[in-house]
Amino acid sequence: MAVSTSASSTLPLLSLHRAAAGSPALSFPASLRAPTLRSRVAAAASAAPPAETIPDVPEEAEGTGIPMPSSIGDDGEQLFFGATAGKETVPRPWSELHSSLSDSFNVSQETIVITNSYGEKIVGILHEAGSKDIVVLCHGFRSSKESRTMLSLTDALTSENISVFRFDFTGNGESEGTFEYGNYYKEVDDLRDVILHFKKHKRDTSGIAGHSKGGNVVILYASIHLDVANVINMSGRFDLRRGIVDRFGSDYMERINQYGFIDVGEKTGRSIYRVTKESLMDRLKIDMKGACMSIGPNCRVLTVHGSDDDTVPSEDALEFDKYISNHELCIIEGADHRFTSYHLELANILAPKQKIRIKLRSYWVPLIEDSCKKIIEAAKTTNAKTMGPVPLPTKRRIYCVLNSPHVHKDSRFHFEIRTHQRLIDIMYPTAQTIDSLMQLQLPAGVDVEVKL
Repeated sequence: MAVSTSASSTLPLLSLHRAAAGSPALSFPASLRAPTLRSRVAAAASAAPPAETIPDVPEEAEGTGIPMPSSIGDDGEQLFFGATAGKETVPRPWSELHSSLSDSFNVSQETIVITNSYGEKIVGILHEAGSKDIVVLCHGFRSSKESRTMLSLTDALTSENISVFRFDFTGNGESEGTFEYGNYYKEVDDLRDVILHFKKHKRDTSGIAGHSKGGNVVILYASIHLDVANVINMSGRFDLRRGIVDRFGSDYMERINQYGFIDVGEKTGRSIYRVTKESLMDRLKIDMKGACMSIGPNCRVLTVHGSDDDTVPSEDALEFDKYISNHELCIIEGADHRFTSYHLELANILAPKQKIRIKLRSYWVPLIEDSCKKIIEAAKTTNAKTMGPVPLPTKRRIYCVLNSPHVHKDSRFHFEIRTHQRLIDIMYPTAQTIDSLMQLQLPAGVDVEVKL
């Protein structure tokens, strides 16, 4: 068997492979560098769907909603301090985004309720996609597990046969508890309780991914606990002192010292959430630089940020890259804080579609058909999906040979060589799929070309 290989696409950042003990694990290659990804993502940006396809902030309606608004920094915010009448939170519905990818791959969904160490119930949804290990997704500030970013990432990961658990932090979404402005380490505790819950059920967490404030939470978690090998930080803020003046004004400390709190509300006068002095100091005291330097070298961290992020500047991503030892950085050109209109690019970075293309050539049809059958059977034993074999046009080479150069010069022999070709695509391969294919014994009369 003659085999030639070539790489026509980059390896996935987030791929499922089999470890030595036989359990799935997540990894992303160390060869990733930001300039390459910038050029690749910029080229794909023109094909991104329009932002109006699914609104990030749905219209207000009565009767349904989540306890906290799902947007990050509404344009209609108004600050209140001192005595205010409105303390209740404003319910706002979220847009239902059904996962067409998950449906096509028969991904089951299960609502799971976990009681945290504070006695509060954490509500999440487990997407079973075939892997024993799971990836936990953490939403951002005043968001929920139903945000478009979380749903897009869920689709991308489950389409790669990676099981996903997305949940609401306490005080957000469907989970119990009271929303607080800072609460970073409380959310780290929530994430810890989620990971321990699945560990009790013999399921390990191979990766954690967080968006915005959730990105800070996963970084803080990795600096404390050593049980997660892969961390993805999306649009996380490095300097938590920044952004407060833009939201509360330059005299926020004077007002919070005078009144003890600041109420953030809409122009209508309804209060959205309250910032207490304790919750504000909880944020200001967090040392992200120290947390980044505390992450062990065996924990791989990927930071993804948008170049046009006006909530958290992209310079913060460079700071993460400076202080985390085992770190990879990707800047998506043109993307904002929530990756509006760039969810496809974000999904392709975290879990690009994996495919192995095999092209076979042979002079004998029964030989090439038998080889195709062996390849397909080997791929299906590892739960990989196959497409083909697709018959390609047969190449014909005709040779004309003179029977005699003299008397019989007009008498000629014609010889023909026919090269039969077949094409097979193996979708969503694992390391076991590669091993199974490498162990195949194909006849010497079949030429095999493999492209990753």
